[in-house]
Amino acid sequence: MAQAFHIKLRKKINPLMQKFFRRLLIKEVQNRPIELDKIKRVIIVRVNYRIGNIIFTTPLINALSQLLPDVKIDMIIGASFVTPLMEGMPNINRVYSFKRDLLKHPLEMLKLKRELNQNSYDLMILPSGSSTSDAMMSWAVDATYKVGFYNENSSKRLTNVIDAEENIIHEALKPLALLKALGVEDIYRFNHYLDLKITKSEREESRVKKGIGIFRDARGEKKIENRWWQELVDVLQELNPKIEFIDILDPNNQEPLNRTIDTISEKNLRILASKIANLDAFICADTGPMHLASASLVPTIALFKTTSPIKYGTLGERDLSIVIKDKSIKDIAIEIYTHFYKLV
Repeated sequence: MAQAFHIKLRKKINPLMQKFFRRLLIKEVQNRPIELDKIKRVIIVRVNYRIGNIIFTTPLINALSQLLPDVKIDMIIGASFVTPLMEGMPNINRVYSFKRDLLKHPLEMLKLKRELNQNSYDLMILPSGSSTSDAMMSWAVDATYKVGFYNENSSKRLTNVIDAEENIIHEALKPLALLKALGVEDIYRFNHYLDLKITKSEREESRVKKGIGIFRDARGEKKIENRWWQELVDVLQELNPKIEFIDILDPNNQEPLNRTIDTISEKNLRILASKIANLDAFICADTGPMHLASASLVPTIALFKTTSPIKYGTLGERDLSIVIKDKSIKDIAIEIYTHFYKLV
């Protein structure tokens, strides 16, 4: 599926806008030493509208909570439906949503700006190196220190810049390099996996039937046809007739794979993550629920058609990313089943 025209246009215009505003407004950044004992309120800015990109902030959030256990961490994100997911993390204080059309409502924008600035943030962290929306928030929201990646074309208003770590390839782990601004020399000492911190009580309240979850939806060329999914289920059940599958339904597509498989449908992402955490494993394409499952610490098998698992794949020790191109469904099923066998 080709990208929409407005998305292509935005990708071309954004770098030009950032370059223009940088030349017009940005002065030379002064990398001031950050006094950790004075950091009480932190805000992480990730104005994005995809589940996976927001979940990618969890390694940074959890590392910050280890480094500064008494701080209050707020977030600014894009999609409001992701808010309950992040607010449920024990180390998150408040999540603000920046709607796509907020700029069309200047009074609401001013209200949000006023509310944020009343929080008197000591530290702002901008994990993305190229987001125009994040750059705009770096100007709108006050903070004593503003930390982000060096980008010669970025218009972010920063007090401290950090070079990207060349050895870190995965998009979820790159933001850990920003901890260097806080005096952290060994960023590899923090957990290198996604973790939404689903609690024991959350799992118990959302308990579901044991089995292997599947999620069939995905964007554009990442999507895998239902016929393919049915054949995969059939082959896996031939390998082990005792395997029970649970079809996780997209809120916008309630059609099950078939009538013999149990289904789960849940719009609240935090509750959905808690239900997934009870499963034996989870299989899906390269899509947001893949990261949701992995961050719920359930063994996750990700099936990649077009994108790179090195940059976007699962990170859990019990996870598996499979590039399915040029592989038969039987070979993929055997690879999945062999992985399951090792987990038992």
